[in-house]
Amino acid sequence: MKKIALATCREYADLTVEDKLLADCLQNLGFDAQPLVWDEAKQNLADYSTVVIRSCWDYHKKPQEFLAWIDSLEGNGLKVLNPPNILRWNVDKKYLGELEKSGVKIPPTVWFEKGEAGSLSKILAENDWQKAVLKPTISATAWRTFIVTPENAAELQPEFESMLLTGAMVQKFVAEIQTKGEWSFIFFNKKFSHAVLKRAKAGDFRVQDNFGGRVEMTVEPAPALIKAAQKIVENINDNLLYARVDGAEIAGEFCLMELELIEPVLFLENNPSAANKFAAAIARCLELIKVKTTR
Repeated sequence: MKKIALATCREYADLTVEDKLLADCLQNLGFDAQPLVWDEAKQNLADYSTVVIRSCWDYHKKPQEFLAWIDSLEGNGLKVLNPPNILRWNVDKKYLGELEKSGVKIPPTVWFEKGEAGSLSKILAENDWQKAVLKPTISATAWRTFIVTPENAAELQPEFESMLLTGAMVQKFVAEIQTKGEWSFIFFNKKFSHAVLKRAKAGDFRVQDNFGGRVEMTVEPAPALIKAAQKIVENINDNLLYARVDGAEIAGEFCLMELELIEPVLFLENNPSAANKFAAAIARCLELIKVKTTR
């Protein structure tokens, strides 16, 4: 039986619920899928032919170690999915700025490179923003994410200056996430699979479940929103085993918040057929790689 590693973090060393669903579906296709804690000191990489990046939900706290690990997988000749160059590109949220230059709509954002200086009060004043979101450019699951207003800008300035040691972004607050919710569109091998609508709890702006957010499966997205998300995925110039496109509808247009290509929750538990689709996509992706390497 072909052995596949599902990369995870220490907190979920035995896999998350959705990754267990995936492992079962892979087994039905003739694969032996086993957990691999990405930062475990001793790893028997020779046991695997393929590593699928899944729930590495702490990589943002030590990104250089994570990237070095990706390098080691590639150096040991393992197939890595998503592809290593995609993972490297997606680690830093400055990829959003690149997508904006290609025509993708994102919220107005002020970017700060490592070591730059800046003033939160000045940013708000210059852009006429009454509310903005501050976070590091390398972040996940709303880690170190703050709402900035003229009233608390001075209080958050030290936090901002700490972020500037590695890179930061200040983004206009998107009120539609509070009022309408945030869509997540899931793709396997660049084909649309399913969508969910995430809503924040009352008084919050974060839609993640660890902050009280909830997921709605019964609401159908407008075809135009699916089409916009599909276009973003299709324009990525590489193979993508999986992708999650997060965004909000603003004045009838899709606004991209995140393009999750490393370790997104894919809401497999919320869609009965999704785990089978993902497993089939992995099998198809590996077959394409095999054909490509044998030519």
